[in-house]
Amino acid sequence: MKIKRLSPNLLRFFLGLYVLASVGYWLSMTVDHWTFVFHPDRHVQKPFSYDNDTRVIDTLEPEAKAAKVAEGATLESLNGVPYSAKVWDEIVNTAHPDDMMDVGFTRKDGSSGSATITFVAHKPAITGVPYTVLLLQELLLSGVVALGCLLMGFWVVLAKPADGNAWLLLVLLTFPSVLFLSNHGFATDLTALFLEYWFQTLQFVAAPALLLFGIYFPERSRLDVKLPWLKWTILVPLCASWLFLTPMLYGEYYGAGNGPLVVRASLWAMRATNFLNLVCVLLYLGLTLDKLRSASTEDARRRLRVLTVGMSVGMGALLLVFVLLPHFGIAAGKKGHLWIVYTGILTFLFAPFSLVYVVLVQRAMDVRILLRMGARYALAKATLWVVQFVLLAVVAVQLLLPVLGKKQPQTSDLVGPIIFFALVMLLRLGVQKRLQRWLDRRFFREAYDAERILNELAEEVRRYTETEPLLETVARCVAETLHVDQIAMLLRRGEYFVLQQSIGISAAGSLTLPMQSSSVRYLTNSNEPARLYRDDPDAWYLMAGTAERYALDKMNAELLLPLPGRNRMMGMMALGPKRSEAAYSSSDMKLLQSLALQTGLALEVSELARSLAAEASQRERVNREIEIAREVQERLFPQEMPELPGAKIAGFCRPALGVGGDYYDIIDIGDGRVGLAIGDVSGKGISAALLMASLRASLRGVALDSPRDFAKLMHQVNRLVYEASASNRYATFFFTSYDPATHRLECVNAGHNPPVVLRGAETIRLVADGPVVGLLPDAPYTEQTLALEAGDLLILYTDGISEAMTKDDEEWGEERMIEAARASLHKSASEILDDLFAAADAFTAGAPQHDDMTLMILKLES
Repeated sequence: MKIKRLSPNLLRFFLGLYVLASVGYWLSMTVDHWTFVFHPDRHVQKPFSYDNDTRVIDTLEPEAKAAKVAEGATLESLNGVPYSAKVWDEIVNTAHPDDMMDVGFTRKDGSSGSATITFVAHKPAITGVPYTVLLLQELLLSGVVALGCLLMGFWVVLAKPADGNAWLLLVLLTFPSVLFLSNHGFATDLTALFLEYWFQTLQFVAAPALLLFGIYFPERSRLDVKLPWLKWTILVPLCASWLFLTPMLYGEYYGAGNGPLVVRASLWAMRATNFLNLVCVLLYLGLTLDKLRSASTEDARRRLRVLTVGMSVGMGALLLVFVLLPHFGIAAGKKGHLWIVYTGILTFLFAPFSLVYVVLVQRAMDVRILLRMGARYALAKATLWVVQFVLLAVVAVQLLLPVLGKKQPQTSDLVGPIIFFALVMLLRLGVQKRLQRWLDRRFFREAYDAERILNELAEEVRRYTETEPLLETVARCVAETLHVDQIAMLLRRGEYFVLQQSIGISAAGSLTLPMQSSSVRYLTNSNEPARLYRDDPDAWYLMAGTAERYALDKMNAELLLPLPGRNRMMGMMALGPKRSEAAYSSSDMKLLQSLALQTGLALEVSELARSLAAEASQRERVNREIEIAREVQERLFPQEMPELPGAKIAGFCRPALGVGGDYYDIIDIGDGRVGLAIGDVSGKGISAALLMASLRASLRGVALDSPRDFAKLMHQVNRLVYEASASNRYATFFFTSYDPATHRLECVNAGHNPPVVLRGAETIRLVADGPVVGLLPDAPYTEQTLALEAGDLLILYTDGISEAMTKDDEEWGEERMIEAARASLHKSASEILDDLFAAADAFTAGAPQHDDMTLMILKLES
C-alpha cells in the first residue's frame, strides 16, 4: 500500500508531530512510573475513588473513613473550589504526605457534608523485592519494550516513508508504550489532558491499524478486492466513537462530569468499540490465514509465515503471563513470580521484531531457516565460551593454585602464572577473534569490511595478465564473501557477451547475451547494478525477449553487475541468490560496484597486454611491436586537457625509441580537484612501456575512491608496482592534486626530478622526499603542500628534458630550462610547452635524442 498523494515533506512533518507526541507520552509516563515504583513516599495515595461523570464516591481508603466521608455521596467541592477533574489532579498530584484537603459532598438523603482528609504516603507497588530487581523490571518495560518498539517504528517509517504499511506498523509499535506505561496520574492541567487523550486514542486506533495491516500486507486481500466497502462498516463506527471521545474527556476533566445522556451514550460507544476491536482482531487472523494459502508469490508467503510465528510467540507470551497464569495463582505482582514476567516480556519482543523484519527486508527468509540459523549460531557461540571457560579453569587449577598455596613463592614459581595470563591473552585476542570470524562466515552473520576485501582482491588481480585466472579469482572471492552458490562471468566477444567463467552453472560456453539485449543495454546506459526480482520485475526485464530470459533463468541471476572499462563495458557478472535467501544489502552493492570497477580495469589491462603479445608474434616483429606499443601508449596518455577555472594545462611526451617509459597523466579525483602525475620508468622500449602501463593502471585503480591522503596513495602505488615488476625495475614518480577553488597543491615526490614553480623572479622547487617506486616493498612518503598564486607557472618534467645533450655530451641543464620558461611567462601553457621543446632542440642542434622527453605545464592566469 503506497502513499502517493502526499509529498515527502508533508510526510516528514506528520512523522515529526507523531514523534513529539509519542516520545512525550513515553517520557512523561516513564518518569511517573519510575517515581511510583522507586519513590512512592514522595506522592500521596488517592483517599477515595469516584465516578468521573456522576461524581459518586464508591470506594473509601482508611484516611477518608477516618475523616467521616460518606460512601455513595456526590462529590461537590475540593478545598472550597467546585469539583472538576482538573482541580482534583492539581491537589492530589502535588500533595505531600500529611497535607490536608477539604472535601464537600452531598449525601444520598440530600444533606450536605464536608470533611478534612489528611493525605498518607502512596503504598509501594511491590513489596519485599530488591532494588536491582525493580530496576531490571523498569528497564525492561520502559526501555527495552516501550522505547524499543517506538524506535523500531520510527526506523521503519524513515526507511519507507511512502509505504502505508510502515505507518500502520508505527501505530502498532506505539501501542506497547500505552500498554505497559498507563497513566499514574502525577501530571496536571493540559499535560494530564494530553496524556489521557493520547492513551485513549491509541486504545481506539490500534485494532483498526491491525485490521488494515492484515488487509494490505504484504498484498491486498482477496476479500477486500471483492468487498472493498466491508472494512468501512467497521472503521466508520470506530471513527465516530473516537470523535465522541474528545468532548467526553473535556467534560470529565474541565467540567463537573458529563450528563446522564452522555454517560449512557459513552457506555454504548465503549461496548460497540470493544466489540468492533474484537472483530478487527478476528478479521486480521482470518485474512492472514487466507493469505498464507492464496498469496501470489512465495516471498509473500514467507513474510506471512515469519509474521505469524513471531506474532504468535510474542502475543502468546503476554496472554500466558498476564491472563492464563494468574488463574493458577501465578501473578505478576508476587515476589517469586517476577522472573516469569520478565521472561514473558522479553518473549513478547518476537512480535515487534517480526513486524519490522517482514516490512523492511527486500526478500524474506523462511521461518525454518531463521530459526535454524539463529539457534545454531547461538549454540555454537555459547559452546565457544564454555570451552574457553573450562580450558582456563583447568589451566588455573594446574598453574595458579599451587603458587597461591605457597607462603613464600620462588621466582621460578612465576612461570605458571605467566603462562596462564599468556593463554588468556591468546584466547581473547587471537583464537577467539578467528573463531568468531569463522562463526560469522558459517552462519551468514559477517559484517563485511569492504575496504579490506577490495584491497586484498586488488593486490591479487593485478598479478594476472591472463583473463581466465583473473575471472576465477574474482568469482571465488565473491562466492566466499557473500555466500553465493551461483556466479556467471560473461565477457565481450564481438557482438555478444559470452559465458567465460562460472560457479554452480554447468552451461559454460553455451550462454550468450547479444549486445542489443535488454539487460546489456540497461547495464551499458546506467553503469549501475540491476536487481532481478521476477515477482516484481523492473521495466528492462519486462522488455527482455524469450531467449534472453532463458539465459538469465539458466544462470539463476538475481543481480547483474557491469564490468566497465575506460570507454566500453568489458563484461558483466551475474550473481544468483544468497544461501541465506536474504536480499543483497546496500553494503553488498557498494562492495560489488567497487569490485566491478577493479575487475573492469584489470580486464582492460589484461586485454592490452594480450593485444601486445599477439601482435608481437607477427612478421616484422620489432617494428610492428614498437608501432603497436606506441599507439597503445598514446591512448594511455591524456587525449585532451581538462578545462580548469583560472588555469590551463598542457602536456606532451616524446619517446626516444617510439615507445618509452616516461609517463604523465591527468586524473579527475573528485570534488573539483585534478591530479597531475609524471614518472620516468627505468629502461627504454617495450619493457619500460609495459611497466609504465602497469604504473598507470595502479595509479588509476588506487585513485578511484577520491583520495585525500596522497602519502598513502604513493605507498599503495609503490606496493603494486613492486609486486608487478622485476626486481631491477623501478620508476621515479611525482603526483600532485590541484584544487582550482583554493589554488592549493598537495603533492608527493618519489625520487623524481623536483618540479619547479616560477613566481615572478622567485623559483620554488618541490624536492623529492621519498624513494623511487617499485624498488622496495615498503617505503615512507610524506606529503607537501603549496598555495599557488595568480600568474604562477608549474613545470613538471623528466630528465630527458633537463639532460638533453649536444653531440659533445653537453647537457642543456635545469637552469637553461628555467630561463627559457621565464622568458615565456607571459604566454599560454601550450605555447610555453612548445617554446621549451624548441629551446631544447635548438640547444642540442640536431643531436640524437638519447632519452624520453616529457613535459607538463600548469599555468595560472594573472
